[in-house]
Amino acid sequence: MNRVIAAVISLSFAFVMLSGCQIDDQYAMERQYWQVQKQAERIFDNPHASPPNELERVVRLLKKFAEEYPQVGLAVNAEFTIARLYIVKEEYDKAREELRSLLGEHTDSQSISSEALFLIGNTYELEDKWSLALPEYKRIMREHSATPRGLGIPIYIAQHYKLKYQPDKMVDALQEAVEHYRRLADKYAASPLGFRGYSLVAQCYVLLKDWQSVINTLNIIVDRYKDRINVDGVLMDLALVYRRQLNDGAKAKEVLERLIRDYPESKLLNMATALIEEIDKEEGEGQDAETE
Repeated sequence: MNRVIAAVISLSFAFVMLSGCQIDDQYAMERQYWQVQKQAERIFDNPHASPPNELERVVRLLKKFAEEYPQVGLAVNAEFTIARLYIVKEEYDKAREELRSLLGEHTDSQSISSEALFLIGNTYELEDKWSLALPEYKRIMREHSATPRGLGIPIYIAQHYKLKYQPDKMVDALQEAVEHYRRLADKYAASPLGFRGYSLVAQCYVLLKDWQSVINTLNIIVDRYKDRINVDGVLMDLALVYRRQLNDGAKAKEVLERLIRDYPESKLLNMATALIEEIDKEEGEGQDAETE
């Protein structure tokens, strides 16, 4: 299945269901939404077999729900569902019209805006119009960089070029992503978002197979965040890069010993101990071979 259409079908946009309002008939409202959603799911399951009048009937029900409960988070879900239905039915102009309406109605919501822009980009991708999709994705990077979608979009762009067998463009996109994530990490250095930014820098270097840069970045994470959060997982990643990518058992063992020393209750303790034993065994076998 095309990665874009798979993402569209699986998208479940989560909001607080009753954000800021009191509804006496909450159960009836949720049941009404569930019933309409089940009808929409039948179209998602087999979009080409469902007749146009069925699509328009479900769209009308979703619009009616959104109009009846405009202050409820499920109303936004309903509007996104309408756009997704148009997408799977390949009515891309209608999907974009719906999504741009969402953008206009929710300018104060970074999450809603980033998802709407992402789906607009998806519609262009499905029409094989990457030159129109890319500006939508770049807008997410510029305007909504701290949202979940904003964090993922630079690597998403690079993966597009990988799937299209355009390695030079993939490398350029990953290098741009590195700079983007570094700026983000520096801007939010004192928050979990800073940690996430550097983690994504490391992920980009993994995709580039630049292992020394992966090591440098993981060391930055450990140094900057070890006093704020547990970095045992980062130490394990660092040890595995030394072990599997650089074949440096001594450095891997050094990092693993630090993990055991600094995090004696870590869930990674058994794995770290097993890796050290594995390294010691290989070193012993190597010494025996030299003696012979």
